[in-house]
Amino acid sequence: MAARSEKIGRGKWSLARTFPLMMLGALALGFTVVGVTSYQNRMQKIAESEAAANPATIAGPPCPVLSAAAFDALPVKPKKTFIFNEVTFDRRFGHVGCNVVSDGGGTGFAPICQFTSPAVLKVTTKRGQFYFKPGVGQPVTVTLRGGTPSCVMAANFKP
Repeated sequence: MAARSEKIGRGKWSLARTFPLMMLGALALGFTVVGVTSYQNRMQKIAESEAAANPATIAGPPCPVLSAAAFDALPVKPKKTFIFNEVTFDRRFGHVGCNVVSDGGGTGFAPICQFTSPAVLKVTTKRGQFYFKPGVGQPVTVTLRGGTPSCVMAANFKP
């Protein structure tokens, strides 16, 4: 009888030996499913956000750029501040709507914010502070690609 129990325990594919392999396989499959699903959800959200912002239809002259000294000398300062995707925006007036759009067709994304009438803008990124003075009553779109903002005096703002 002792010989028989040795044969059962020595089996090439016993449950005790295959269970850890099955668990590792299940974990690998689970991580793969979660990763693929997260990627698909992210790309869908970026596509929806890009459709809402519709950046292809925004064309206009560049916003007037100010130096830090010229900005500091302005009599009118921004008084509304918000943070979107680790970028700080300061404006004087108006409303704003922000989205993300795909960055160069890759899997990255770029923030895009549209303002109704900011008068003056200060954009603070990891690359520094950038100053714009589009004036009162002028719609503006600010897009950040690679951490550097670009500003055009046009928008398709939808509150």
